[in-house]
Amino acid sequence: MAIRKILCLKRVNMPWVNMDDLPIQIPSKREMDEVERYRKMKKTKPRFYADENFPERAIEVLRGWNFDVLTAIDADKKGHPDENHLAEARRLGRVLLTCDRDYLNERRFPLIHCSALVVFDFGSGTRSEIIRAFQCLDLVVRFPQFYDKWCKIDAKPDEWIEKSRFQDGSTSRERYRIFEGKLQVWINDEIKPVQA
Repeated sequence: MAIRKILCLKRVNMPWVNMDDLPIQIPSKREMDEVERYRKMKKTKPRFYADENFPERAIEVLRGWNFDVLTAIDADKKGHPDENHLAEARRLGRVLLTCDRDYLNERRFPLIHCSALVVFDFGSGTRSEIIRAFQCLDLVVRFPQFYDKWCKIDAKPDEWIEKSRFQDGSTSRERYRIFEGKLQVWINDEIKPVQA
């Protein structure tokens, strides 16, 4: 009886990985100089524009943390279509905050035409779920100069997905969460050959 080796494909789920455990990619001198120049040019605090789908409770939390939040009502844009809210946020240099999942539609709102925007799913809308969903804003708050355009964040209380477009035309899609106080990134599924 001949022994046959069968090569098959098995889906392997890679785990969530702590960002601290990933190998460090040291940026080039040119990249470091560009970041430093950009930091000096645009030393600023984050500014937000909340469309009319963004809950008042969430606005109160952000304002309680002393963030600059302009609402659609404040901007006299109540009842306007989504395109107008996006254009207003971009014109004012603000990050658009919404709960309207239509903004994640790449055909209707391609990254190249977007200001930075965050689409939230607050679960049942409790204060604790709102605060957990706001974890995704940490980098936006610390480095607002890098979140002025070409970024969409799909934020939920337990994780968020960040899609970005870069000046060279490339894009990225990363999935994050905070677990036991540490920032983690999801490493995509891979298909690896195994012997059966």
